[in-house]
Amino acid sequence: MLLMFAGALARGLGSVAAWTRRRPFWAGCLLVAAGIEILLVPVAGTWVIVHTGVGGYAGFLLGLFLVAMGLGLWFASEQRFVIAVLAILAALAAFVLSNLGGLLVGSLVAIVGASMGSAWTPRRPSPPQQPQKPRPRQPLRSRPPR
Repeated sequence: MLLMFAGALARGLGSVAAWTRRRPFWAGCLLVAAGIEILLVPVAGTWVIVHTGVGGYAGFLLGLFLVAMGLGLWFASEQRFVIAVLAILAALAAFVLSNLGGLLVGSLVAIVGASMGSAWTPRRPSPPQQPQKPRPRQPLRSRPPR
């Protein structure tokens, strides 16, 4: 029973690893983390921030937008450049509108994640190797005497 579970777990982890290799996974992780950080700063204690006016809503909206951009990098990696540009613009907007972009950390992490997402390129599939033609056999030559 334990061996069946271990085999299923290994197959599952192998498929997750294959899934993460085909998309900008770590860039998406950084964008999701930055979005959550920017999203949670406005809910922190009042000694950390002041959320009057547009800053109160901007943190929530920009945080949710960055989380959506991170998920977009995972599930629509063909559009990675557009998503990355929008994420950089949102990170810069969060710097101005939302308590220095999540106390500066959120904006910086979002800019790094978006930069990684725009620089990512998918691996080119290797061309299938054609079977080599067997060389014609030649008779062995004897060595000349010394």
